[in-house]
Amino acid sequence: MSRVFSALTGSNLARSAVVEERDADDERFVAGAEDAPFVEIGGPGGPVFSGASKPEAKKAEPARSFPRIATPVPAVVIEPGTPILSVRFHDAAPKVVGRTGGPDAGLVALHFPDHPVSGEYRTLRDEITKQLPDATSRAITFTAASPEAGTTTVLLNLALTLARDGQRVLVLDANFTRPGIANKLALRPAPGLAEVLGQNLPLPWALQPTPAPSLQALVAGTATDGTADAVGRDLPKLVAQLRQWFDWVLIDAGVWGVVPGRDATCSAADAVYLVTREPDADRPEFSGLKTWVKQLGGSLRGYVTTRA
Repeated sequence: MSRVFSALTGSNLARSAVVEERDADDERFVAGAEDAPFVEIGGPGGPVFSGASKPEAKKAEPARSFPRIATPVPAVVIEPGTPILSVRFHDAAPKVVGRTGGPDAGLVALHFPDHPVSGEYRTLRDEITKQLPDATSRAITFTAASPEAGTTTVLLNLALTLARDGQRVLVLDANFTRPGIANKLALRPAPGLAEVLGQNLPLPWALQPTPAPSLQALVAGTATDGTADAVGRDLPKLVAQLRQWFDWVLIDAGVWGVVPGRDATCSAADAVYLVTREPDADRPEFSGLKTWVKQLGGSLRGYVTTRA
């Protein structure tokens, strides 16, 4: 794993690029910085031009910038009666509603920022930010006591809300048993985290842009027999690297207890938030989960209840 991270230091996230232009009269080259990682929002910096030596050489064109083009968001129409997940933050969030060929319609913070439920995610953002006031970069883990609690939808709507504020946000899918980030954002499902941890792909190459310009995604990828061990061994180091590049790293840890090695890495995050359906919040299993997180060194800061 050291060869993956040693090549990725620094916070400039521009892809290196080499462009060669030739014609009958002159030859010149345009080149970018050789060692810059590729995820810098706003596009790579201006190229450097090397002019030809001929006296009559053409005047070099001025340096150009190549802004990142966000993936267009298809229009989404919410039919009457369509369920939209409502959230409420507890100090101590929507349901899959069908696809339209683009990002999931349940991502209300993307499609309908003025919707009342989008306002609930802004409240969730404010509550979490208030709990971590002095951090320059925050890593947050979201996990659930049972499937279908809405963990991925909560995480993505929060990420979109943060990105709308202009903050640099990464969503990381560590839920290999039921990955959901790629599907909900209409991204390619691989390569992703599994390939990076398996040392089959450099980290910057695995990051994908999303419809929100300042939001990037590291999807789950294709897990192998060795992925679970790699998560427990190397995920904390990976999160530390990502914190140098992003203001927020939001980790989807799926259902607690399914991958023990992943659960054991919860202490690498600044905070752990549990997601549960509102009727399940008082069940003994949920209370036991809160104790379990603390036993593994996780900083449990609260939980989010969801309801349709």
